[in-house]
Amino acid sequence: MLPLCERSTSVSRTGTPKFWRHSYPIGKQPNTIGEHLRKKRFELGLKQSQAAREMQVSKLTLSLWETDKVYPKWAQQPKITTFLGYDPFTNPALGAPPSNKPIGVAILSPNSPISLGQAIRAERIKQRKTCKMFAAELGVSVKTLWLWEADRNAPSKQTILKIFL
Repeated sequence: MLPLCERSTSVSRTGTPKFWRHSYPIGKQPNTIGEHLRKKRFELGLKQSQAAREMQVSKLTLSLWETDKVYPKWAQQPKITTFLGYDPFTNPALGAPPSNKPIGVAILSPNSPISLGQAIRAERIKQRKTCKMFAAELGVSVKTLWLWEADRNAPSKQTILKIFL
């Protein structure tokens, strides 16, 4: 029977990059929101948990954004813009969030006349605001804004000017 050896050797690894900094390849020109986030996080040398804490989101949320499995909601986009130092959402090449709505719906086609409610909704979307944010800006309730966008009620002339100016 062979004797067991209790000897162990340890070698310091100086100059070896940390695993988490090089675990995913990063392109020089990011093509998606997730790639933008990952590139900036690696440039800053932050772990996902640190970057998530800085953006005030969970580590899981940041992971889903970085892998492009979930597109950030509008309410979270200002946090991302602040973290990155620029607004990647203005780049049309990055695409829009995935949607289950069919493209080219008759009421949204460019040739058909649009109603006041559709114009209000289009303006809100153009300004990248949620219903809650837009309603607060106008000084009305979310339900009132919804009624305007559904063409069930109409805003006053003063409010219309406030919306479109």
